[in-house]
Amino acid sequence: MTLALRQFEMTVLGLGFLGLAWSKAKLRGYATPNAVSKSDVEGQIAYLLDIFGSLRRFMPPEFDLRGRDVLELSPGASRGNGVLFLAMGARSYHAIDVFNLAGDEDPVFYELLLDRFAGGTEADRARARVVTSTPGAREFSYAVGPDFDIPGLAGGRTFDLIVSCAAFEHYDSVPDAVAGLTQVARPGCEAIHIIDLQTHSRWIREQDPNNIYRYPEAIYRLFRFPGQPNRLRPADYIAAFKAQAWGDVRFVPSRTVDPALRDISLAGLAAPFAGQGDMIVLDGALTARHPGWFDG
Repeated sequence: MTLALRQFEMTVLGLGFLGLAWSKAKLRGYATPNAVSKSDVEGQIAYLLDIFGSLRRFMPPEFDLRGRDVLELSPGASRGNGVLFLAMGARSYHAIDVFNLAGDEDPVFYELLLDRFAGGTEADRARARVVTSTPGAREFSYAVGPDFDIPGLAGGRTFDLIVSCAAFEHYDSVPDAVAGLTQVARPGCEAIHIIDLQTHSRWIREQDPNNIYRYPEAIYRLFRFPGQPNRLRPADYIAAFKAQAWGDVRFVPSRTVDPALRDISLAGLAAPFAGQGDMIVLDGALTARHPGWFDG
């Protein structure tokens, strides 16, 4: 098959997947933030341990979690990351979201997760078990609001660490989100955000990971639904944090397009994506530090 024919095929198939995603969102709402079913307990545990390991890998080596207050944006179906932050000595964990996907999570799951986690001290893991099994504990809290007013959902609290995983690519206004989290960031707050830049539909992302970038904005937005990928690129996220005076802002790629797929992945992209040098980047982590570093 020629490249041109393959490109045409992926464009047509991609439109079908956009329509399918739109239809599912209309019928069911936003209910599946990742590919692992909530009924697959072992799969969920493996997923959370992997994500938490990635977040820790991008933390500055001098940053000690002990005694820190952590905010997670859009945790999806589980607050498991918060359980692990507490097990590493964090003082508190607060999560905020638009959708109430983790509100009914069984604390028994947290026990199982901690059973599989080798990090932290025995005392910290024991404290995490107590806090996460206590209904309404301020040290392990969760707030949901459809307007995603970050300062409002934070409830007057401020934080030393703000994290997210596969969340920022779903925000309609990244500058607004960054402005909101800046209001609740303490001096020296670290930000670590894992961002998935590729097509999200599960079959076509393996065949044509840049498929969502093939369409002009007007066509792409015909299929708009809450949580649709915003198609921003690393430079856009970097600019949003720099505009709020965050320092040491960088985007570190984690994965790039497989060499066997690069010809099709880079051909036929819509403006302004065509010819961009970073279009081989599939995901990565944005890290930044709020001005005023302190060791307290």
